[in-house]
Amino acid sequence: MPVFDSSTFSHRVPAPILSAFDTVWTGLSCPGAWWTGEERLAIAEVARGARPRLLGEPVPPLGDLDDQPDPVLSPVATEVAHRVATDAGRITPDWAQQAVELLGPGRYAELVAVIVVLMPVDLLCVLLERPLQAFPKAEPGEPSRMIPAGLGEGGAFVPWKVDGWVGPNVARALSYVPADNKTRMDLVASMYAGGEDFVSLVWEHRALARPQVELLAARTSALNECFY
Repeated sequence: MPVFDSSTFSHRVPAPILSAFDTVWTGLSCPGAWWTGEERLAIAEVARGARPRLLGEPVPPLGDLDDQPDPVLSPVATEVAHRVATDAGRITPDWAQQAVELLGPGRYAELVAVIVVLMPVDLLCVLLERPLQAFPKAEPGEPSRMIPAGLGEGGAFVPWKVDGWVGPNVARALSYVPADNKTRMDLVASMYAGGEDFVSLVWEHRALARPQVELLAARTSALNECFY
């Protein structure tokens, strides 16, 4: 039985979304390109439990934090995961540059990828009053540490795909970790773009018309302070 079977929801959820959710959940526990399965799950745990800091609550400078595992993630990685999960709108180029220097571009990109595929799954469960799905058991193995070919600088916080790239920047934002980026874009296709229907100005495959969907997307981006 799939983890996100339709019977576990009290409301109808389209099959492509459920399939994308299952793919996310399988990937969380497997070794990635730069983090082990145990570390990826630890990142997910931090993101799920993170809450916005209170007004006036001090934010620890990344340079003051230890970069050694404690016990799974280092304090630096934990703080980066917390900021990405709760306060992404305040990430500045200087802060991101320091985070990338401390973690490395691959580990930074994969950390972000784990969080951005987890959050929509958890949020939809909350909105539909479904209990959050328990995290799976970590799979053994070491990260591949493979750097994809064709990466280059292009104004992003980390190198991304430049050779032969045709498409929007948002689709290549995490191309430093191509497997996780594919999972992310498949999730986008299932929950928002609708696959091949994205190029159509009129959507008939959803209960909401395309202008309604775009209005919700724009409002959500504004509330999340999405500069893109």
